[in-house]
Amino acid sequence: MGMTLWKSFGASVRGPSHIAEGLPNQDAWAKFHHVWGDGIVVSDGVGSKPFSSFGSHAACLAVEFAARACCTSGEIEHNALFSNIQANWLRLVAPLEPRDCAATCLFALRLDGVIHLGMLGDGLAAIAKSDGSVVSLSENKTQGFSNITIALSSKVSAKDWQYLSLPGEQCIAVLLCTDGVADDLDNADGFVSSFAETHRTLAPVSANRRIHEMLENWPTPKHSDDKTLACLCSEEVADE
Repeated sequence: MGMTLWKSFGASVRGPSHIAEGLPNQDAWAKFHHVWGDGIVVSDGVGSKPFSSFGSHAACLAVEFAARACCTSGEIEHNALFSNIQANWLRLVAPLEPRDCAATCLFALRLDGVIHLGMLGDGLAAIAKSDGSVVSLSENKTQGFSNITIALSSKVSAKDWQYLSLPGEQCIAVLLCTDGVADDLDNADGFVSSFAETHRTLAPVSANRRIHEMLENWPTPKHSDDKTLACLCSEEVADE
């Protein structure tokens, strides 16, 4: 008999336009592994806001705090999770104006054997399933102006989030990408599948390095945006 271990890796790089202008990376990502659960988060600070890089880092912390609080309460209710993330984020960015720190928020959590996938704003959040299929969340830009991104703020509500959950045993990997990656993918499902296949057996240090190199050498001509990718994946480990 073997056992299933969950591990995570990722990378974030500044886009050429931010490098040229001497601006910080407005993306952020984080991972966590605790007795109560595992998770990854990516966030893209809204480019027009003065403290967006601070807001994206706050979003990553807010998700971890909210996940722990929901675990402690004994039941994972996604609307309560969204509300908790927002409350934590508002507390973390204070006393700055929330509108000056606006950032997207994409997360994947493994809590009580269930994968919870949430998305506020643009980017890509996808699960590679053990049957070879891919399920994903991506921002619906068919309504309203496509250049307006929903982001963490004092006014965001549960209906602004996208969410799905799946039993952990059905999932081999979860991939989160900011729009600097997601918008350049012609075949998102194919990218998710091949990424999971080639990276899930690697040690996290090796995977981190490969992802960083991939993002640094992004092939799309004239790309300019910051790029962030994070992965939470399972690996079967044989008992000694």
